[in-house]
Amino acid sequence: MSFCLTGLMLSLILSSGLEWERVSLENFDNPSDWTPQDGSPTAELSPDGHLILKCRFKEGMERCFWDKEIRLDLSRYGRFSLKLSVENPEAISNGTIYFRSGEGWFGGWFPLRGEEETISLNKGDFRIEGKPTGWDRVDGIRLSFWRRDGGTARVIVKGLEGIVDRIVVVRGNLTILKGSPETRSVRQFAGLMIRLLRESGLEFGVLDDTDVEEGALVGARLAIFPFNPDISDRECRRIKEFIEAGGKIMLFYSLPKPLAEPLGISEFDWTREKYPGQFTSISFSPQIEGMPESILQGSWNVRIPEKFSSARVIGEWVDSKGRRTGIPAMTIGPGGVFMGHVLLAGDLHNKRRMLFALFGELMPEVREELGRRFIKSTSISRLDGISNLLDETMEMIPRSRAERVLKGLEEAKGLLWKGELALESNRYGELLDYACGAGEKLREVYLMTFPSRKGEFRAVWCHSAFGVEGWSWDEAAKWLADHGFTAIMPNMLWGGVAYYPSEVLPVADEVKERGDQIKLCLKAAKKYGLQVHVWKVNWNLGRSPEWFVEKMREEGRLQLDRDGNEIKWLCPSHPENFKLELESMLEVVRKYDVDGIHFDYIRYPHGNACYCKGCKGRFEKAMGIRVERWPQDVIDGPYARQYAEWRREQITRLVREVSRKAREINPKIKISAAVFKDYPRCRDTVGQDWKAWIEAGYLDFVCPMNYTDDDGHFADLVRNQIKIVGGRIPLYPGVGASAPGLEAEQVARQIHLARKLGADGFTIFNYDLRLAEQILPALRKGVTAE
Repeated sequence: MSFCLTGLMLSLILSSGLEWERVSLENFDNPSDWTPQDGSPTAELSPDGHLILKCRFKEGMERCFWDKEIRLDLSRYGRFSLKLSVENPEAISNGTIYFRSGEGWFGGWFPLRGEEETISLNKGDFRIEGKPTGWDRVDGIRLSFWRRDGGTARVIVKGLEGIVDRIVVVRGNLTILKGSPETRSVRQFAGLMIRLLRESGLEFGVLDDTDVEEGALVGARLAIFPFNPDISDRECRRIKEFIEAGGKIMLFYSLPKPLAEPLGISEFDWTREKYPGQFTSISFSPQIEGMPESILQGSWNVRIPEKFSSARVIGEWVDSKGRRTGIPAMTIGPGGVFMGHVLLAGDLHNKRRMLFALFGELMPEVREELGRRFIKSTSISRLDGISNLLDETMEMIPRSRAERVLKGLEEAKGLLWKGELALESNRYGELLDYACGAGEKLREVYLMTFPSRKGEFRAVWCHSAFGVEGWSWDEAAKWLADHGFTAIMPNMLWGGVAYYPSEVLPVADEVKERGDQIKLCLKAAKKYGLQVHVWKVNWNLGRSPEWFVEKMREEGRLQLDRDGNEIKWLCPSHPENFKLELESMLEVVRKYDVDGIHFDYIRYPHGNACYCKGCKGRFEKAMGIRVERWPQDVIDGPYARQYAEWRREQITRLVREVSRKAREINPKIKISAAVFKDYPRCRDTVGQDWKAWIEAGYLDFVCPMNYTDDDGHFADLVRNQIKIVGGRIPLYPGVGASAPGLEAEQVARQIHLARKLGADGFTIFNYDLRLAEQILPALRKGVTAE
């Protein structure tokens, strides 16, 4: 079966109307500019004048990489475009482009497909390493290509451009730079906004607070501030200049007084919720064309505009019982839009619609472009995806379901056609109505197109020891079983806390009131036929009582990085820590009739640990040597290789002993682990040699945490993991429904990909209310229907 969509989609070829400027930064036409590093081959020139980088991964080489000295001010560019192609991409796990700035780097990672491709990276895709001076003072470029299985690859690099977009997201890096406790939230909410725009098919840039201070908003039309709690006076002045020049802003939660005036707000207040569920959703007035009726939020505190000079209230907080609170949630004024809280995950389809409606109101001159992109993001990928999937699965799904799919497709096409007519007639609100209706129908149809598979392992990780918030363990277990799942992995113990009456670890205070959580979970799971694999967070002292952390500190049992900074993780080489980890896991096996015990965080926190005095002494004793320059000699000195092996062994020995002794206690017990997806890199960075654990027979199944919103990257990861496992044990790839946060259709797609590639089942993170209420019922339409 094949579906022709060409006629419907001819009008959706996109212009670059949302770009302001595109500037060439590097042509890659002079190989002598690029210095090979650490044994990488010399760069060459192709016959057509492009840079050739040969990646010959010798034994022990983690990557091939090349550096170029350069002077660039990249503060005004929110996005970068890198054009390249790869021969034999299977040899490379991924690539990185680094911009060096002073004592640090900005690193943008990307997967490689093989064919010629243009990689688009906004500043939100870049990680900070070290202490870079800033985007305005870049003094070098590095291209790195990371080893997968060895072999040789050939990368042809053709061009690098910097792009100024009309829509920009501004990250709150002033908060990050001062080491604020809000750092994680700043990254989280900027990341969600970036994802929403990317999945909507928009071209946009990402800037930092510090870029805005330098005037980087020039050329932009709309600046979005997802959560920027430390906007400086200088940044406020630049933002006001931007508004005075005709720009618009969208501010979420943070509202500096100098910016209230251009938004039409004269006074505002702040409050926590007075009762649970007070700020559950936002109901919108019909003033803005195309707005959804409401969006779900679940906010816990809000900023409230109280007096207005020229702003209008366009959204009101509604509580969990559907009662209007009378509290303004969103306003629009001359300078833009203010929302009283950050935009939270969940109900993302309506939130995309809300953003497009607001964009159309704030930038009416690009409504046609916005409309085309909204229809495209709703239709082309979904229609093509359903068509291709149906060609593959028509004989694998029940006939009655296939008929419903075909009928739903016709209904969706009709709605999209009406959306096209609305676009031609400049009826923006109707366009959004029709496109959203089509999108909802296509989501339902798409989910039904996936075949199910009987008899496989289907599990969820549950990060809360108490299960799904607001539900009993009985309700949570029944719901999981009713939706076709076979197992649960509840997080019942950490490095320094247990959620059951432990004789080994400190017991969480909540256990006194809420009871033994393993016992409650087990009782419910057995009632509904679910397996229970108790999840242990190893080494990490998160959630541990402070008195216990202090005790570990006094006894010298915490990790230190290479600079001597403390890390709140137990040092794996300390004999008492090893004993604590071992006995805590064996205690669960002795006391409870669990199906399995599950390792997590069975590694070091990162590549910069542990270098405590205890590690020095224990390493010296094990090797029969004396290390003169600690830790330099074991990082990149004469003992680096021995230390890397010894470091890995500190992790492996715990897996080995738990596996051996747990099976002595209960021969039927299953030993498993949640592991990093990037093997073999994780072997060196965090000491996690999970391939060796499989080969030695320590594990009964493995769950690589393949958390990504890139399906191609997910498939590449599973292919690599299939090779690593080699059929020795079952492979149950982890799907990140909650991290990075996927919609139901992408969860289904990744499950289907894993099955096609040979995985034996799957595990989803994380069993919370959103997964229970939104994702599991959607999966039941197809991928877990049987």
